[in-house]
Amino acid sequence: MTEKDLIELGFERSEDQTPEMTGCDYTYHYYTLEFSTSDSVFDRYTLISNSSDESKKDDWFVEIFDTAVFRFTDRYQLEKLIETLKYNMI
Repeated sequence: MTEKDLIELGFERSEDQTPEMTGCDYTYHYYTLEFSTSDSVFDRYTLISNSSDESKKDDWFVEIFDTAVFRFTDRYQLEKLIETLKYNMI
């Protein structure tokens, strides 16, 4: 997947994570897509990409935040997941 794919699917780019913020020697960013029906932190479900320093130009993937169980590397499959989640939100 590409960064363009993530943007087209509605993901938002994080602010640059600078060395001052992270303690790393480099700056990076990532993408998130949040599903929520309220302002409560407990009602949020977030998809998160790998970071720019971990990704080659067109080699992005998405996981469910705070889990390492599912990894989506195919845009079509990720798009279907997003549609399913949006359709079934209560």
